[in-house]
Amino acid sequence: MKDYLGDTAFSEDPWAESSPESEGMDPAPLLNGLEDIESRGLGVHSLLVVRNGRSVLDRYGVEEGRQLTPADLRLLHSTTKTMTSMLVGIAIGEGKIPSLKTRAAEYFEAGEVEDRSPAKDIITLEDLLTMRSGLDYSEGVTDNSKAFASECAARVILSRPMVAEPGTRWNYSTADSQILAEIVRLATGKTPLEYATERILTPLGIREVQWSADRGGTNVGGSRLYLRPRDLARFGWMLLSGGRSGDEQLVPEAWIESATRQHVLATTGYVVDEGYGYHCWMPSFGGFATRGYMGQNMYVLPELRLVVVFTGLVKPSETADTTLDRLMSTFILPAVRSA
Repeated sequence: MKDYLGDTAFSEDPWAESSPESEGMDPAPLLNGLEDIESRGLGVHSLLVVRNGRSVLDRYGVEEGRQLTPADLRLLHSTTKTMTSMLVGIAIGEGKIPSLKTRAAEYFEAGEVEDRSPAKDIITLEDLLTMRSGLDYSEGVTDNSKAFASECAARVILSRPMVAEPGTRWNYSTADSQILAEIVRLATGKTPLEYATERILTPLGIREVQWSADRGGTNVGGSRLYLRPRDLARFGWMLLSGGRSGDEQLVPEAWIESATRQHVLATTGYVVDEGYGYHCWMPSFGGFATRGYMGQNMYVLPELRLVVVFTGLVKPSETADTTLDRLMSTFILPAVRSA
């Protein structure tokens, strides 16, 4: 993987750069990890390590014969969900959404959602954030094409049958994230991208971004966000800092604290028996993480003042999270000498 740390061609980025040794890390395990990635052909396209707010590792791989660089936008898949969660937290903090107990049905007229039922009408934002809506949905199996070809994907999703009482059964669901994205738009009067740009991206100095939307213009709450890896790390450092960037409180600190702790146990999917917060994961080795299909993962360990970003096409996709967790526990965390 090519080293871009200190490359003057990308010096416009405001990240302070340092060395592992200067930030209390042993470079040997990091180099062993890079060698492991190469020798196993793991399909990691970028690996960034930020310690104490300084970049100490900034490596990029090759995709279809082309050397990737820090300028390349990367599709984050389900890491997008964490951005959506932060927008919900900001909207609640600003009073635009009353609370976590607000019911999703309050944002949709009776005629907009089919198969209305007492159970469907009591789905709360907290149920959606913790993937316990009770709506009939199977991640990777349910066809979303009809929903996102419509004027409002969330209405189509909410029209699906109920298979459980809200708040009782965990079921990983990009559909739940889309309902949240629509509520953000209805509550703030801005699309998720507009709201994120105003409240998070621009204050962090993030200029390059793409985010696909349904036909009505609401961005995809659970996927399709593109950022540069360095900018994803910048987002992660803001989360580690309790929602602050410099003197600005971008996301309420109380929301960060709540979103990044366990509220439910993940019992199905590629990662099981792991804590889940508000669109954030709790790895066994500590901190919290975002997880995106085929290895778009970010690990945030506040006690170690450490943010690690991976992007790639890690195969097989079913074990990508396990692969990256192994790299974290075997190579990156052992490199940390002191907190």
